[in-house]
Amino acid sequence: MVNPNVLRNVGIDPEEWQGFAFGMGIERLTMLKHRIGDLRLFSDNDLRFLKQF
Repeated sequence: MVNPNVLRNVGIDPEEWQGFAFGMGIERLTMLKHRIGDLRLFSDNDLRFLKQF
């Protein structure tokens, strides 16, 4: 769920509206395709891992 303060900051009344936010970036798609279990592997900067993609 979206925090009511986020809605207030963009001029939306959180008493009337609510939101749901999610993300599906390229890393998550790659995780699904290659059965990678840990998203942190992409930010470890291990070139042996990253060169596979």
